[in-house]
Amino acid sequence: MSKIKISIIIPCYYAEKSIAGVVEQTALELDQHDQYTYEFILVNDGSEDATFYEIQRLSQKFPFVTGIDLAKNCGQHNAILAGMHYADGDYILGMDDDFQTHPSQIFKLIEKLEEGYDIVYGRFPKRHHGLVRNLESKLSHLSVCYLLNKPKDLMACPMYIIRRFVRDEVIKSESSFTNLQGLFLRTSSKITNADIEHFDRRYGKSGYTLKKLIRLWASLLNYSMKPMRLILGLGLFFLAAGLLYLLIAVISGAGFEHKVYSEIAALAGVIVSAVGIVGEYVIRMFMAVTKEPQYVIRRDTRDKENLPFYGEEYAHAAEEAEISSLSAKRKMRGAVYEKETAYSGRG
Repeated sequence: MSKIKISIIIPCYYAEKSIAGVVEQTALELDQHDQYTYEFILVNDGSEDATFYEIQRLSQKFPFVTGIDLAKNCGQHNAILAGMHYADGDYILGMDDDFQTHPSQIFKLIEKLEEGYDIVYGRFPKRHHGLVRNLESKLSHLSVCYLLNKPKDLMACPMYIIRRFVRDEVIKSESSFTNLQGLFLRTSSKITNADIEHFDRRYGKSGYTLKKLIRLWASLLNYSMKPMRLILGLGLFFLAAGLLYLLIAVISGAGFEHKVYSEIAALAGVIVSAVGIVGEYVIRMFMAVTKEPQYVIRRDTRDKENLPFYGEEYAHAAEEAEISSLSAKRKMRGAVYEKETAYSGRG
């Protein structure tokens, strides 16, 4: 029986201290199951620290690691899309570079996928995010439910697994306003959740700024016409209300000068909103026509002969990452030993 190959795609943003530990601990987790092989696609999303140096080092150390260096920061979803073009696994697994989506949770998603689903998202019963990020997640969830008809009980998180045919469909997208939820939801209806634990970030802080969160939320407009229809409905409502008010005023003979300004303001708000929404769609069509790139790849580690290797300036990062990965190894081996001891004790 042939083994199932899993492609693990990790977008990396200022992850010089964490990425080695994530890769090695994930590999140790997957090595416990003989029926799977794996590869890692590590995408440096415009980091200006030693992140790509670490990715290069890992690609030289492990034949199953491929590194991609984007020419500029393109956003998490576009970086993942870049990685998907390199992936050739039967399953494609997405996870973060900071241990918040932990390797120990991977097989909860795989087991659910093998029940017959096409897409499985992790679901955090408890999140370790700040107030602003939690509010953004809630707003994003409600927006996707409304705009894309996502089931209200289906939650999304950065850890997910999909089948190969879903990846094949997703990479056909050419829009630079990429939103993976939108692409997944229009590809298959066989989507579900698997409950996983949300771990604390070990290094640094989130790369998401308010501006990036708004841009990510706005990318949902690519996959829905509901905002246009909502504005149309509001325009018709205010038009009908204005005509009705005018009719009542004429019949009753009452003056309504004192309310004219408020009516003008309300109608002006609808008009401006409508123009803004239409303008957003026009801008997106313009970008599609002019073929704004989703991402630009500067280099990748598959071309080892022509890829210069960073040197002394990043030696400190290598030492710190090595310490982190050794610590991860010890923790994983200790966990495996405890599992084996508990299992033998049950015998």
